[in-house]
Amino acid sequence: MKRIIIISSLLLGGLFAQSFGQNKVQYKEFDWSIISSPNFDIYFYGDDTHLAEFTAEVSEEAHEQISKHLRWTLKKRVSIILYHSHNDFQQTNVIWQYMQEGIGGVTELFKNRVVLPYEGDYEQFRHVIHHELVHALLNDMIYDGNIQSIIAGRVKLQIPLWVNEGLSEYLSMNWDTKADMTLRDLSINEQMPTVKQLESYMAYKGGQSVWKFIAEKYGREKIGEIITSMKMTQNAEKGFERALGMDYEDLTNKWHKYLKKEYWPDVAGRDEIEDIAKRLTDHKKSKNYYNISPSVSPDGSKIAVLSDRSGYFDIYLLDAIDGEEIRRLVKGNRSVDFEELKMLQPGISWSPDSKKIVIAAKAGKADALYLIDVKTRKKEKLTFDLDGIFTADWSPDGKKLTFIGTDNGASDVYVYNLDTEELTPMTHDIYSDSEPSWDRDGTHIVFVSDRADDVSGQMIHKTMLEHDYSQKDLYSIDVSTKEITRITDTEHNEDYPIWANTEENTLFYVSDGSGVWNIYRHDLGSDPVSITNILTGAFQLSLTEDDDHLVFSGYADMGWDVYSMSHPLEKEEMSPTSTSYVLNRGKGTEDLADLRRHKRGDWDSGRFSGSDFSDHIFAREYDHYNQTRDRDDDETVSQDTTDLTSDGYIPKAYKTRFSLDMVNGYASFSNVFGAQGMTMFAFSDMLGDHQIYFGTEMVIDLKRSDYFFSYAYLTRPTDYYFSLSHVANEYLLGYDMYGYQHRGLIRNFGLTGYASRPFSRFTRIEGGLSYHYFAYSEWEQVNPYEFQETNKSDFSVVLPITSWVYDNTVFGYTGPIDGFRQNTTLVVSPGWGSKKLDFQTLKVDLRKYFKVGRYSSLAGRLTLGTSQGADKQRFYLGGLQNWIAGTGETNGSKDDSRFRNDILDGENDLEDVFFSEFVMPVRGSRYMEQVGNNVALTNFEFRFPFLLAMGVPDKFILSNLGTHLFLDVGTAWNDGENLSDDIIAGFGWGMKINLGYLLLRIDSAWDINDIGYSRPQYYFSLGADW
Repeated sequence: MKRIIIISSLLLGGLFAQSFGQNKVQYKEFDWSIISSPNFDIYFYGDDTHLAEFTAEVSEEAHEQISKHLRWTLKKRVSIILYHSHNDFQQTNVIWQYMQEGIGGVTELFKNRVVLPYEGDYEQFRHVIHHELVHALLNDMIYDGNIQSIIAGRVKLQIPLWVNEGLSEYLSMNWDTKADMTLRDLSINEQMPTVKQLESYMAYKGGQSVWKFIAEKYGREKIGEIITSMKMTQNAEKGFERALGMDYEDLTNKWHKYLKKEYWPDVAGRDEIEDIAKRLTDHKKSKNYYNISPSVSPDGSKIAVLSDRSGYFDIYLLDAIDGEEIRRLVKGNRSVDFEELKMLQPGISWSPDSKKIVIAAKAGKADALYLIDVKTRKKEKLTFDLDGIFTADWSPDGKKLTFIGTDNGASDVYVYNLDTEELTPMTHDIYSDSEPSWDRDGTHIVFVSDRADDVSGQMIHKTMLEHDYSQKDLYSIDVSTKEITRITDTEHNEDYPIWANTEENTLFYVSDGSGVWNIYRHDLGSDPVSITNILTGAFQLSLTEDDDHLVFSGYADMGWDVYSMSHPLEKEEMSPTSTSYVLNRGKGTEDLADLRRHKRGDWDSGRFSGSDFSDHIFAREYDHYNQTRDRDDDETVSQDTTDLTSDGYIPKAYKTRFSLDMVNGYASFSNVFGAQGMTMFAFSDMLGDHQIYFGTEMVIDLKRSDYFFSYAYLTRPTDYYFSLSHVANEYLLGYDMYGYQHRGLIRNFGLTGYASRPFSRFTRIEGGLSYHYFAYSEWEQVNPYEFQETNKSDFSVVLPITSWVYDNTVFGYTGPIDGFRQNTTLVVSPGWGSKKLDFQTLKVDLRKYFKVGRYSSLAGRLTLGTSQGADKQRFYLGGLQNWIAGTGETNGSKDDSRFRNDILDGENDLEDVFFSEFVMPVRGSRYMEQVGNNVALTNFEFRFPFLLAMGVPDKFILSNLGTHLFLDVGTAWNDGENLSDDIIAGFGWGMKINLGYLLLRIDSAWDINDIGYSRPQYYFSLGADW
């Protein structure tokens, strides 16, 4: 019986298991309201409704376009949850995941909600709305608008990422010069990817190109036919075969031919970027993608650049001559001050003396500007009452900063005086402003805006929908008078303007006038001239103080690098020819036959003149179904609840209402308890602020059933949780002489109240109070249908618990690869409950990860625990997590079990079952190899992808096979015993195999003993790296 109890305690899990993970911090309490359009409910906060009304109008326009292409009208209304900034967006409870910089919006499948932030640019905002609504309509069409159809197995179709994201990009923007740049570069690549290889960023742009090819070659009507065929066949590739007569291989070949025909004419007469400038970084050699936002120091000696060469975004200092790395100046993503660096609108600028840089970064609840000494790395933080901060520029006298700030749905140019600490808005209107830059005298600021001729900024919010906010031009503002002057007035876009330092009224900027983003020089007294005629594109310009070198970022060879051009003021004028995209722009059409069912109306087959009988049921007993199918041509499926007057939409206050997220059932088999299973129900409100879960495994009676209920309240800075649970496990103890069964029953009933207070993304304190009732009983069978209880022991206890958690780790494919995490937990039993248990347990778990190269890492872990009091807890040392197969040996003898036999002393069996804690891993040892009220364990691992390290290309599926070398050393002891008497240790190697939903670990361990070490012992387990 003891052994059964030991096993059950392992399966029940520790009551005091320590948790890690980063936080989603609720810095604000949002006061939500709703406006409704015919198909959408827009959730917003604040008193100003203009952004919500803009969202409603854009959404309805997008719905009409998407609906026609997919031949589908929404069956269920879609909720759009709107945030004023990315910082507010990161606080959403609709999605559990942290919304990192670069995620412009998200569509989830539990309630088919769209969640997105406004980040200061109306055209970008419109694009994201349209993009996400493609996902929403696909969810409605394929998955009936919720995840339950997938969980229940009714829908087996998995839409490939390139199909889903590519279609969203194509329908939301058709095509533009940046997408054209990406595919032009791809078309001259030595090895173009197949459609199945379109991953990451290329899933968006490559997928967009595939859909463009299909629409131009076969007509836009094919888009809806392909998606409908996917739904019918429940297979993406078969959907293409059914609609186009092509599998993926044929589609790839025809798409490649299309790219060559489309782009190879553009290659002639254009320069590679390396032909006109010196490449200072090499993304292929560094095996990264981004080297962007370069800023050269005024003295021309150093360049600050934002790069992902380490695997995540950091700021590096490079030598301006050869591009060699001097040092890493800022580590992003791993500290409160630099939670995230602005990868989409970065903007790095130098002080005039070349000693400091200024950057914008997310810091806790808001953005901030940081002045960083490049020699000492000391920083000064500047905070403002703004929703977002972007692209700062230092004035020539070093006394002022200009930057873009967003506030309540508007982006404006600001100036901050470093001496007086005064913040002055230079613009204050609804337009999207960006990329401010000082002139050489510090009297004017050039910037990019979509304001057209409205230099006074008088247009009101309601007319923004009628305004062409997609068109960006350059403007100059007088700092003393705030008077704005329009510099460019073209049909194309200009961006990244900077003033020359040695020539008055001369600008450099980039423009896509020819279809390629070339660099232009513009003397304000004459026409602009292009000084490049490149194949791909140049962006983010920076000049030395003497104008001898122009540094910029450029896209080529499927990645971004930093380039330096000499003597840009002396460059001769180039004459870029227009690309095929520009020459043919406007010739195409979005017209397509409207094949939506509610738009088809009556039809004539040539044999009948009357209604469409394609869905008619020709049986009298079912004729009432035909009556419900008849509806007016203009009737849509989703219910129109628009609340609109001549003055605009009427906002309504948000009220909490719960709805079902999912029902999920699972089954499993336990070697001890046999078949097990549970059905779980999840409910939440529309904003995810209130979340309810309950589940049950009802068998015979409540005593033998598992069930739980939990509620999470997440609207405030402190998260509150309440849970009720009952776990019962019944198992066979044996048979008596008459063949009747003896059975055991273990029960754990618990009530818990818990609170978690995060102070940042990385740090939190959590604690709570729990009541537990534990019982063990034995039952004898008295007849074929009845059992009688023969023995019972039980007790109850009330436990306070508190933890301090820090976690800034960065994850790879199988677990953390960089950073530090720790959990310090204190559990105190004050003697409340029937047993009056008296113990105090402190456990510390420290884990440090060092990234070694791009794919490998070193991991170290130290676990310490002690329990004091009259009823000390026990620590069981040995074994490994989720151990499913394999055994080893002890002192040269093969183990007959994964457990030691002589563990319990027979005095406190029931308390040991529930209060002992397993400490792992010690590979090469059994579960509970050592027992004591004190424990110390240290683990070391070197993790690397073996085949990739041996040079196998990463396109092969096994090249990311995870491999690790390990050393585990630990000991457990009771008070008064010698710490070094019984140290256990094991070493070896292992590998990890991704099985889709599970990660299989295979370890080969050698147990270190008094005479050396054992033979290799093999273990199979499940789970990610610790």
